[in-house]
Amino acid sequence: MLRKYPKFIEAALLRVEANAELGKYAASLNELDHVLRIRPNLESYARALRERAWFRSSCPDASFRDGNQAIADAKLACKLTNWKDATSIDGLAMAYAEIGDFDSAMRYEEQAIGLADPSNLELKRCQRHLALFKQRQPVRM
Repeated sequence: MLRKYPKFIEAALLRVEANAELGKYAASLNELDHVLRIRPNLESYARALRERAWFRSSCPDASFRDGNQAIADAKLACKLTNWKDATSIDGLAMAYAEIGDFDSAMRYEEQAIGLADPSNLELKRCQRHLALFKQRQPVRM
């Protein structure tokens, strides 16, 4: 059902965000894994990978963080978006920060800043993340 109807994918990804905000991390991760298993259209697949990378690198509950998986997910999201999506590259920077590679995190965050849309909150978010990486701190939700 989800694969056939893109609006259901959007709803699933919104549930991921809502569950994370409510501290229901297992439900968020299960929903992300489900979306990725069904292999939705390319845009939705890249977004789900990006969301899982963010989740795996910034979840407040350490038992859900997995920096190496976050790097793999973010790299694939970046590849699928031809390295032109600031949010995906930001996710890769966050993943590197999670494993303690702050030099790579800063390099990718600067790349994300170069692509970020200055007319919305994306640029400010990337700048906040870069400031954390310069202090050798990872991002937390």
